[in-house]
Amino acid sequence: MILKGDTITENDAQNAFFSSFEGKYVIMDNLDEKGDPVIHAREEIYNAEYVYITYVLRGTLSMVVGGTDIEVKANEYLVVMPCMNVVVKESRCIFFAFLTRHHLMADIYSRTHVDPLLHNNAFKFRHMRFSAEEMSTLLDCYLRIKREHQRKDYPLKEIVLRSYQAAYIAKFFTFAKEENVINYVKNSTQYHIFKQFLDLLNQQHRKERSVQYYANQLNITSKYLTTVVDKFTGLTASQAIDQYVVFSIKQTLYCNESNIKAISMEYNFPSQSFFGRYFKRITGLSPHEYLKQYNIKSINFVQK
Repeated sequence: MILKGDTITENDAQNAFFSSFEGKYVIMDNLDEKGDPVIHAREEIYNAEYVYITYVLRGTLSMVVGGTDIEVKANEYLVVMPCMNVVVKESRCIFFAFLTRHHLMADIYSRTHVDPLLHNNAFKFRHMRFSAEEMSTLLDCYLRIKREHQRKDYPLKEIVLRSYQAAYIAKFFTFAKEENVINYVKNSTQYHIFKQFLDLLNQQHRKERSVQYYANQLNITSKYLTTVVDKFTGLTASQAIDQYVVFSIKQTLYCNESNIKAISMEYNFPSQSFFGRYFKRITGLSPHEYLKQYNIKSINFVQK
């Protein structure tokens, strides 16, 4: 169950069932395994693109997400948002998982009327408990998607799959109550500084990309800010800012496919060419190339 910035391969599923819908969505599970199957340890991977939701039906899945040790037990789920480092430790469990590129998940949020504040989450995870009955319902939703994907291709198949996924997400949020959240609240000074940094980043990333700006706002040195950010993300403060800015730009490009110049101005770049170089340095794609692969038309599935 390895997360990667741009692609996910069948080898990442660790001998479990695996299916990728052209890299837009990934489903995987080891539901057919007998006994207590081993999930082998994997090295740290940076997840730049995907919203990753995994559910454990039996056993325990041990992970480290953003420097936090997590054990996902039976009838629990874990959501990992983009811009997070993930380590899978050796575990024994039965699981199923759904991964979706964030810009497509944001579209599902809007279609299912989920709180728009969820759209821009990054550097975050959520761990929650479900009842056995709720987990059974979600498993049924997952298996419907899996069965449909395994059918022979037919016209509008991907529209049907997308409808099933929207229903799955809607059901998920129906069950996801705050009282079921498993908290990882840290009382350390560094953790509170990190949370303040993320709040500032969310508010100011369209205007400010300077480490010194955020350090000044927090009344700390740039060096100390990097120490704090590295502790919780494995990135320098500069890298974290760049990753968050690009994460946000991708959502904007997805929804505003026609005017890259306007987007470069919205994000306070000195020129469109500077914006293009910045985006390509981090993603490997120019804004035009990204739009070609991941604009709003990519979710419609109907070739015009």
